[in-house]
Amino acid sequence: MRRSSRVVVAALLAFGLLATAAGATHSPDQHFKMEEVSTSPKPATHSDFAFWGDHAFLGYYTGDAASQGGVRIFDISNPESPQLIRDFACDANQNDPIVWDRNGNGVADLLLLAVDRTMANPDCGAPRSAHGDRNGWEGVRVFTLSDDPANPFQTITPVDMQYTDCGAHTITAWTGFAKDPVNPRLIVYVASYPLRAGPTCGQANFANVTNPYDDDKIVNDPLHRQIQVLSVPLNNPAATTEIAAPAISYPGDPDGRIEWCERSLCGLEPAAVACHDIVVHMEHNLAGAACAEQGQVWRIDPNSGIPNTANPISIGDDKVTSGGTGQFPGAVDFFHSVMFNNEGTVVNWVDESFGSGCPTMTTYQPRPWNPAGGVHKTGKMFFSDLQGNFLSEFHVGDVRPNPAPGEYCSAHMGMAVMGINDDLLVNAWYTGGVNVIDFSKPTKLKEVAYYDPFVNTGTWSAYPYTGPGFDKGPGIPVYASDGVTNNALAKGMVVYRTLVKQPSKKRLVDHLNPQTMDD
Repeated sequence: MRRSSRVVVAALLAFGLLATAAGATHSPDQHFKMEEVSTSPKPATHSDFAFWGDHAFLGYYTGDAASQGGVRIFDISNPESPQLIRDFACDANQNDPIVWDRNGNGVADLLLLAVDRTMANPDCGAPRSAHGDRNGWEGVRVFTLSDDPANPFQTITPVDMQYTDCGAHTITAWTGFAKDPVNPRLIVYVASYPLRAGPTCGQANFANVTNPYDDDKIVNDPLHRQIQVLSVPLNNPAATTEIAAPAISYPGDPDGRIEWCERSLCGLEPAAVACHDIVVHMEHNLAGAACAEQGQVWRIDPNSGIPNTANPISIGDDKVTSGGTGQFPGAVDFFHSVMFNNEGTVVNWVDESFGSGCPTMTTYQPRPWNPAGGVHKTGKMFFSDLQGNFLSEFHVGDVRPNPAPGEYCSAHMGMAVMGINDDLLVNAWYTGGVNVIDFSKPTKLKEVAYYDPFVNTGTWSAYPYTGPGFDKGPGIPVYASDGVTNNALAKGMVVYRTLVKQPSKKRLVDHLNPQTMDD
């Protein structure tokens, strides 16, 4: 993910659609084969994770009034007792990270942070400016890190500040050229959308050619209609450049765009054609794209690292907003994220609800393709085969409904467990906590572990990282980020011990970037 909810929790809070928790207690927590073993509190929304070796990198930010954001770096060599090494202040929304070890010594020395908030300038100390500031900056910040294993991350140096239209809501690394003997580099997909106007984004500012940070001076589309692709040379990250802007469309959609007001989320930009999140399956060169109104699967060109967005392999859509042509039953508010199984044959599509409650419900306004409008259950996840054929669906609110005020148990952000033969999906559900779903038989889903706090301050993302230290106890550690619905009581990084199948020691991973399924 990835604006106060990766997509719109900030907007929901602003519109009064999310209540905040009144306090925190563990006594009535519901859990099965999952135990909370540590927390690292900080009053902020903690967003997304990246991992390398013994270290976890966790982005965070707060509301506009507080103007605080950055990345926290933890030593997780013992997952049950993580140690904060560095709290690096660099304000912005959302500060989603990507990390890489360029020197091969087991310690990350490259950090990218996604900035989806108009800032006065690219510097870490820059103040926030008006969202529609035509002279402002947003995009991707690139840093090099000191990587002395005995004393890492003491120096964090900005080397490039790459402006991108509509900012950078989420960033995903395609790693096919990371070991290129001549020009090792990361290819980075930037996904964002005009929820609100930006310097060169949205209805009012798309034609702005005077922005001092926008090098290409291209007149953009008011609906965005693109992802942006960066090349980050590992030998010289300061030479990061934008190399492509593949076009996005919604084939078969009745109006060819997502309208926020259709889902009763009015007062923002009227519409968009853009993507929120992109997952890559490196072994099969597949990209799964959650593109707001639709989900799509693309082939990635192995010679360029650029996805073929013009010719999707398959499209995922819902019955309601597609006018009856979609394969997923009911309504989808917002295609938020996508995940593959380990073989790349099953696709998991996640809907982030714009509604409220547990299960989450959204009121739809009448449209020609949905003349009745009405209230629909949203915030589910769906499973299909690679061709898009519907296989099953899941909602945590169906198995653990909670009628309490302030509950909001929409699906959000997770990752498949890599290095095992079964297909397990770890996922965050805001106030519904964290769970693990076995989708090895995707028509017969089984929830095999969960932790659902009685009072939850909002879980944004949850990742299984079977790197160093995973075997200091049974099962695997799951790392979750907390605080999206209540910054004041945020538990920060929460580590769970999860009693599910472990990979063998021969199949451990030594790094994990969000949405990148490396070989």
